[in-house]
Amino acid sequence: MLKGNLSKMLTLLACTLALSFQPITVEWAAAESMSVASAINKSGRQRMLTQRIAKSYMLIGLDVAPDKAQKELDASMALFEEQLLELQEFAPNETVEKGLEQVEDLWGAYRMIAVDKVNKEGGQKLLATNGELLAACHQVVLDIEALSDKQSARMVNIAGRQRMLSQRIALHYMAWVWGYNDEMVMNNFNQSQQEYAVALSTMQGFASNTPEIEGKLKKVEAQWKFSKAGFSQLESGHYVPSVIRTTTNSMLKKMNTITQLYEDLSGK
Repeated sequence: MLKGNLSKMLTLLACTLALSFQPITVEWAAAESMSVASAINKSGRQRMLTQRIAKSYMLIGLDVAPDKAQKELDASMALFEEQLLELQEFAPNETVEKGLEQVEDLWGAYRMIAVDKVNKEGGQKLLATNGELLAACHQVVLDIEALSDKQSARMVNIAGRQRMLSQRIALHYMAWVWGYNDEMVMNNFNQSQQEYAVALSTMQGFASNTPEIEGKLKKVEAQWKFSKAGFSQLESGHYVPSVIRTTTNSMLKKMNTITQLYEDLSGK
């Protein structure tokens, strides 16, 4: 765990390095006052950051908006560090504590790859290890979700996972364009799209959706239909990484708003 001056430095970095969209910012709520729904949202955001970090790394390697990608990478890493500290302070039981310990162990090695000089070897290492870190982060979300018996808490998890899937789609798209043309990359790319579509249908069918949530889900559905047209051209060799970067960031932004709305609904 980071302590002392290094922790303060990371806190300052998280404040000053804005991500490329407004809603994903550091939320400085005291850990002891964090609700279960908020903890689900925050731990779910950790899943997304594992994929966003690797995607940013790929963008730098591809020389696609490299300055923005570097800022996104730095800010995502700082936010992951800060939220890990907050979740460790929140941890209400031994199960969550052990899950976060595993995340911390995996994160140490993952972080070292991400901060090193961008090259094809480093990209391969991130692709090989990001699934394990993602799975550990996901288990923490499930363990926290188990603390609540509200269906709306489950929706916080599902909506929050859509944020991750938007970045996972983008990660494997960029990896393919950068030359990692193996079956695993394409399978993860296609599977993430399928999971996104299924979860979107689940959210649309949730009986307790408010009119505001329903309206925003319609916009997400329209965005999703548009995005799939760009995704479908990957295997044909027609690459549009700049477009996919913008599209998936838009998907992330919309789903972050909806995740917050589900968190608010769970608190009522």
